[in-house]
Amino acid sequence: MGHTLAVECKNSILNIRFLAGVILILTAALISEQVHLQFLIDAGGSQEGPGWFLAYLFCSNGTNTLLFVPIAVTFAAGGDAEMELRSRYALFSCIRSGKKQYLLGKAAGLFFSGGLMLCFAMLLMLGVSCVVFGHIPILSDHGPAFSELVLKVLVSFLRGFLNGALWAVAGSFAAVVTRNRYMANAVPFILYYVLSVFQERYYRALFFLNPRYWMAPVYYNDLFCVVVLLVLSVLTSLLFMWALKRRLRYA
Repeated sequence: MGHTLAVECKNSILNIRFLAGVILILTAALISEQVHLQFLIDAGGSQEGPGWFLAYLFCSNGTNTLLFVPIAVTFAAGGDAEMELRSRYALFSCIRSGKKQYLLGKAAGLFFSGGLMLCFAMLLMLGVSCVVFGHIPILSDHGPAFSELVLKVLVSFLRGFLNGALWAVAGSFAAVVTRNRYMANAVPFILYYVLSVFQERYYRALFFLNPRYWMAPVYYNDLFCVVVLLVLSVLTSLLFMWALKRRLRYA
């Protein structure tokens, strides 16, 4: 069982599409947040924190960055399950390793590919922020301690991992249900956009209906975001395995 999980995770991560997703997220973050980053440079500092930390927050929590995440994290393995079902490779894999191991392996591959893709992109954002904005000081004697900043960065990676995992599994679930591998890329973005517009237009006080507010601590705190993402990720993974098992039953 452990070997099957390891192979699925390796196949989902070690491919050119994984790298393409990382580059897309990083590029979207740097381009879309250019105005805020330039303002930080022109200001020469901030009372909210050192330059590298604020630049990292701008990039990782930016509205447009979060908009690209549901699309990008499905690149690595979002359509693989549907393609294997169509080619009947899934049946061969079930015979070789067992249905339970196959289902868990596909879910784990999606979970880790989506989560690690976003984490790698965030790590690059952090690196760029430290190199380019590391010289910008905090303009206050009562700013946050360095240990507090490090803790916030570590929590952001946990949140980012669950965020990427959720949308990757959701995309593959959509592909399996609709029997169309391209829906793995389209449905997460459409779902994110529709829910965001729906909340902003009709239920402005119900922030939890908007994915943006549990993808980043814009309104709620980190603990709330992590718990919501964890619950949704687990539920979506269970739904994905159920849908995949049903397709295998009637394949």
